[in-house]
Amino acid sequence: MRATLTTALSSMLAVQTMTSMAVFTVAVFAPAAAADIGVDATTIGAFMSIAYTVAMVAGLAAGTLLARYGALRVSQLTMLCVAAGMAAIVLASPLAAVACAVFIGMAYGPGNPASAHVLSRVSSPARRPLIFSIRQTGVPLGGLLAGAAVPSIVLLFGWRGAALAVGGLALVVLAAVQPVRNAFDADRRPDLPLAVAGMAAPLKLLRTDPMLRALAAAGFAYAGCQTSVAAFFVLYLTDALAMPLIQAGLVLAVVQAGGIAGRLLWGAVAGSVVSARAVLAGLGVMMAACLAATALLTADWPPALLTILALALGASSFGWNGVYLSEVASRAPEGAIGQATGAVQFVMFGGVVVMPPAFGALVAVTHGYTAAFLAIAAVALGTGLYLRRAYTAGRTGVTVSGKGEPG
Repeated sequence: MRATLTTALSSMLAVQTMTSMAVFTVAVFAPAAAADIGVDATTIGAFMSIAYTVAMVAGLAAGTLLARYGALRVSQLTMLCVAAGMAAIVLASPLAAVACAVFIGMAYGPGNPASAHVLSRVSSPARRPLIFSIRQTGVPLGGLLAGAAVPSIVLLFGWRGAALAVGGLALVVLAAVQPVRNAFDADRRPDLPLAVAGMAAPLKLLRTDPMLRALAAAGFAYAGCQTSVAAFFVLYLTDALAMPLIQAGLVLAVVQAGGIAGRLLWGAVAGSVVSARAVLAGLGVMMAACLAATALLTADWPPALLTILALALGASSFGWNGVYLSEVASRAPEGAIGQATGAVQFVMFGGVVVMPPAFGALVAVTHGYTAAFLAIAAVALGTGLYLRRAYTAGRTGVTVSGKGEPG
């Protein structure tokens, strides 16, 4: 099979959707599984923290792995990790949950560098925001599938059945992308040595490019906000608003539908109407407004208003990633898109490691969710304004730090 844009995009979209679905599946069945595992449901924040800590390291290692084994083979290995993680958690112990988080992290880390490597080869710079955004719809699509399907599977077969079903689906995706492996991995170098020291090389790129550093900082904040919503939104609805699990899962599915629409819309707008950086800055402000409104949500809100909020929350907090990664790819040095993506992702996932546990701690300390949602709303607003300043500085030929390098 030839290496075409359609086959590249569909393959990378399938892999991303499956990885995302695995993460959301654990978040969705957390209320049902927590007692069997022997933990409180709010420890889903710690689960996310472990998973993304592993993903940070796996992302740095991705550059060498992609060069040696090829992006498609690495993507297949991520599907194997998803299946292993889902199999581990059915053992229902804290140690098994940690093992699941480790496997999920190993699956998530190489995903963005692998897709950036593949898609940048088959798309022009002008089309990258849209192409990368279409691929990134896999994140909310995976969440939509988890929110819509997993609660029903839990009711029919238990949470263990849901975990095994998602693990089995990952193996199906692994097999489905095999026909395109040779076409997209033709540039692999099997004799390339694997060196631990090489994992730090991508981070050097952040020292030399101020805009990459600004994007990395923004990714830290936006990813932390996004994952806090992913980890706690269902818990918030079921806990604070006494919403049934199936209904809460459907609201999460609406959030993810908004994320899909947002990624496509922002990807189409970025570069053709306004700059990608301006889109990213505006999304921070929109995200802040939606998170603040979520903090004020009560059980008395009419369904139509809740639906509008869920769509807007998804379009902002889950809609930024495609434009973001295309901007990183555009800033990357020649031949180092995978490395640049891995470096920025390392910082970006740091936000995922730090912010969900902090969110959970605020919930525990304040005995409610209002302060936690308002706190991440403030982070999103500050980040949007920071990126706007970086965008303005870039147009005038100075950096955010004012040292005079073009942005």
